[in-house]
Amino acid sequence: MSSEEAPKSPSKRPAEEDIEKEEQASGKKTKKAKKSDDGHHFNINKCLDKAHEHKTLSEIIQLPPSALQGLADRADKMLQSFKINTIEDLAKWKFFRIARAINTLAGVEEKGKRHAESRANINKALDKEFESKCLKDIVKAPVSALQGLADWANDTLAPLRVKTIKDLGIWKFCVWAEALVELAQYEADNIASHK
Repeated sequence: MSSEEAPKSPSKRPAEEDIEKEEQASGKKTKKAKKSDDGHHFNINKCLDKAHEHKTLSEIIQLPPSALQGLADRADKMLQSFKINTIEDLAKWKFFRIARAINTLAGVEEKGKRHAESRANINKALDKEFESKCLKDIVKAPVSALQGLADWANDTLAPLRVKTIKDLGIWKFCVWAEALVELAQYEADNIASHK
C-alpha cells in the first residue's frame, strides 16, 4: 500500500450489520454511542447516571450514592443518616451485608428441621425478639430487627422501598455498589499495559 492510500476500514461485525439492516428497513437511525478507542467494550451504563459513565471504577465508588441510576439526590441525605456518603460506603454498609447474608441463607434453610444439638446463631446481628426465629421469618422482619438499627431506620428507608430485611439484602443499589467496589480492586491504572 502506498503512503497515499487510505487504510481499509475493518469489516463490520455481524451484530452491526443486523442493526444497520433493521435501521434501513424501518427508516430509523439509532443514536450510536461514541466508541472507546482503547479496544475495551466493558461498560456499566445502566447502573450509572450518564454524567459518570466515562469515569474509572475508583472514581465512581467515591461518588455519592445518587450517582447510581434511579437513586434521586434526596436519597443521599437519607443515607447520610446512616453515615453513608459514597457508593463505597453503601457497598460496605454493615446492615446491607448482614441482610444479604441472612437472605442468601434463608434460601437454603429447611424450616423446622434444626438439628437438636445445633448451637448456630446470629444473635449479635438481631434484636432479642428475633433471635430465636428461623431465617425465612427473619427476612420478613422490618430492618429495625437488625441490632443497631432503631425504629427510625424503618421510616428513613421506606421511601427508598426498603421495608424488610429481605428488601435491604437485595436492594439493587447496594448490590450494584458492592459489585463496583469489588471490581475497582482489579482496575489497572494503565489500560495500554494490559493489551
